[in-house]
Amino acid sequence: MNIRLAKGSSQPLYIQLFEQLKELIEQGILPEDYKLPTIRELGRELNVNNITVVNAYKLLEDHKLIYKKVGSGSYVLPIEENLIINNAVSNEDDRQEYDYNTEEGYIDFATASPDPRLFPMTDFKKAINDVIERDGGNAFMYHDSRGYLPLRSSIADYLSKKEIEVGPEDVYIISGAQQGIDIIAKALLTNGDYVFVESPTYTGAAAVFKSRGARIVEIPLQSDGPDMNELEKLLQVIKPKFMYTMPNFQNPTGCSYSERKKKHLLLLCKKYKLLIVEDDYSGDLSYKEKPATPLKSYDNADSVIYIKSFSKIFMPGLRVAFLIIPEPIKKMIESAKYMTDISTSGFMQRVLDLYLNRNILDEHIRYMKKEYGLRYFEAVRAAKKYLRGALFSQPYGGLNLWIRLPEGIDSSKLYERCKKNMVLITPGTVFLKGEEGEQHMRISFSGVDVLDITKGIAIVGNTIEEMKKESRIGGA
Repeated sequence: MNIRLAKGSSQPLYIQLFEQLKELIEQGILPEDYKLPTIRELGRELNVNNITVVNAYKLLEDHKLIYKKVGSGSYVLPIEENLIINNAVSNEDDRQEYDYNTEEGYIDFATASPDPRLFPMTDFKKAINDVIERDGGNAFMYHDSRGYLPLRSSIADYLSKKEIEVGPEDVYIISGAQQGIDIIAKALLTNGDYVFVESPTYTGAAAVFKSRGARIVEIPLQSDGPDMNELEKLLQVIKPKFMYTMPNFQNPTGCSYSERKKKHLLLLCKKYKLLIVEDDYSGDLSYKEKPATPLKSYDNADSVIYIKSFSKIFMPGLRVAFLIIPEPIKKMIESAKYMTDISTSGFMQRVLDLYLNRNILDEHIRYMKKEYGLRYFEAVRAAKKYLRGALFSQPYGGLNLWIRLPEGIDSSKLYERCKKNMVLITPGTVFLKGEEGEQHMRISFSGVDVLDITKGIAIVGNTIEEMKKESRIGGA
């Protein structure tokens, strides 16, 4: 490798070795996947202590220039341009996902917020009064950063119904799923770390990871979950800090992992010491008889951080969610949570605890599944009828349809045309760069009346037909 170390120099030998190896890698003299000499071999060849080589290799690994294969050695990492990297937040579209109410008059398929008319206001008012009467001023005091202990116990019982066996000491209350994502990023990520995400993925999560300096590597989604061959190929050359996933009714695609892929993913976790962040975005909203099973329920090796929010089935403005944290990183997450906001609203925690103990939440989930199920099936029916030439898979759960547009229809242009017709959609360019983004749109039906779902999708379909006609005339 033509390395020359100046032993009389004031610069440490391991720095000299690091810089020369770095230059050889960056110039392509040492190609990607090239196996470096063992520590003993290089130490003997250069007549230096093994510690010198160890420190140089450690610096190369820290700079994302080499990677280790357990039991095999150190290899040159592929250059970034050869990875599916940093596409998860599209720079071509300045629209982002937000769950807020838009101006009145629009049929809004762009946000996935619940319909406020479905909120359980009567039960909620009673719960508020009961908590105040029972606890008085104590209801408004700070709580342990981990959360109100009775609520953590109630959540542990709630999770046992999902075949997730944890104790209250494993549950951390947070102010919404987005805060959970942010806390995980603060605790685990440093500049230059790799994070694996599904492609496409939730842009709010990807933006948080990028804000911490992470390099995002995309794993293509298939109809039943990630491309496992691509995932394992990448795991052989990159050690990410974690992989962010939505295994049930994924946002934006609605895709759910098959049981086989869930189990396969956890096998890869053991093999490559991979940590998973599971965002249970809308797993409660299955429109089949069989409920969706969280990835965490298969996790017997403590490989999954589980995030669960009640925002899609309860009231999003209450900002109450929770994390289940693997033992090795509990202290790090707890510290990051404390530095973020000390503690989540104790009053809202007490109200939610009452809901869980009285089984009101279970009743409300059944009600929401029925209401959203009506909207889901109407959206599917209308899409089949009015979106001629479009393709989509039926997710049978969640709040979205991910639709491939007819050939020649650009989702960004469709968005602008539909907006003029008082209908909002989410163009695929929010989630994906280039042609793939242009060819897709997301329809979110949770906040739209059944009659407006039919009317709105008919307007989208008519707009597509107008664009097709103009394209034919322009090409004639």
